[in-house]
Amino acid sequence: PIPYFRQLMKEYSSGYYRVPSVGAGTANTEFETITGMSLRYFGPGEYPYKSILKETTCESAPFVLKKLGYTTHAIHNNEANFYGRRTVFPNLGFDTFTSEEYMEEEDDQNPLGWVRDRVLTRSILDCLESTEGSDYIYAISVQGHGDYPDEPMLEDPQITVSGSPTEEQDYKWEYYVNEIHEMDGFLRELIQALEANEEPVVLVMYGDHLPTMGLEVEDMQNRYLFQTQYVIWDNMGLKKKDENLASYQIAAELMKRLHIYEGNIFRYHQARRNTKNYQVDLEMLQYDILYGEQYVYKGRNPYLATDMRMGVYDTTMDEIRPAPGLKDSSYIIGTHFTPSSEVMINGEYIETNYLDPTTLLISGHVFENMDKICVVQRSNSSTRKALSGTRQRYYSVLKQGKQ
Repeated sequence: PIPYFRQLMKEYSSGYYRVPSVGAGTANTEFETITGMSLRYFGPGEYPYKSILKETTCESAPFVLKKLGYTTHAIHNNEANFYGRRTVFPNLGFDTFTSEEYMEEEDDQNPLGWVRDRVLTRSILDCLESTEGSDYIYAISVQGHGDYPDEPMLEDPQITVSGSPTEEQDYKWEYYVNEIHEMDGFLRELIQALEANEEPVVLVMYGDHLPTMGLEVEDMQNRYLFQTQYVIWDNMGLKKKDENLASYQIAAELMKRLHIYEGNIFRYHQARRNTKNYQVDLEMLQYDILYGEQYVYKGRNPYLATDMRMGVYDTTMDEIRPAPGLKDSSYIIGTHFTPSSEVMINGEYIETNYLDPTTLLISGHVFENMDKICVVQRSNSSTRKALSGTRQRYYSVLKQGKQ
């Protein structure tokens, strides 16, 4: 189901990727990959995103690379508050965060309601094009996630599955392999777009955990449930180097290949990996940074939370026009609207229909002089809280009759 990923593994650096979870726990693999810290030295079942990272900043690849002039971006085709990312990402050093609420294609969903990964290509290119200099982009995909259906949900699957112990299990595997087959197509499209972009790029792709399929050790060719695979594509001519890595080691290894020797955690991995007391001293270093006296920083954490913005581009509201033929309805004209954009008038949300990235349609409101209007990006979580909004404007009727 993933021929392009397999081809990349043959041509570029690749190997097994040791992760801290199986069946679930995306955020913990993400944490290890971004920070270089091992979940082995946290509490049983702990999610740092739900505990310590809500309280403090943490040394990370974004913070380290920001010192070298990089702009740092996070992208996730899921809602912004999932795993508390909107709160945590400023503490990891991200400058921008583009969640599904800021994607025009957020209604491009698979049968389980996950936004398809192909929408990530546009968001990644937007990040690259939004700056003049270098960028660190961390994109989190969701399309291959479960809970996988035990009945047919695909009308005409490209890949069919048989041979499981039960028909229900066949349907689960069939759904899963067709979703990752689409993801494989997304990777091909993304790399083609990056090649056309012509900027020097290194792209790391990895699985965050094995699927929730009740897998046993005996089912695995490598006899290990806490491993996926990774591949590192680049257009810079990096030498192919195949090795197995833990998710907390890959950032340091990649920086080493790019001759970047910054950050205490990453320098530690570069110097001490495969040496005596490597794990013992890693535990000590992590504790000092997050819970101890921070001797490594001479007692003072040098990292301040970023003033992270949601989305790469500002949503703007530029004009209000009557909607001909529609009673008490108006068009709101602006830029960078998405299906999560809603109009607020005098502090109340108004029924809003998304038409396209520059046009919203509202109904049921007759404008009065000095109405206060703005467009808000609302969270897709159950709270429906505002994530960001346009500048509030006042509605006024001029003598010429113009709005």
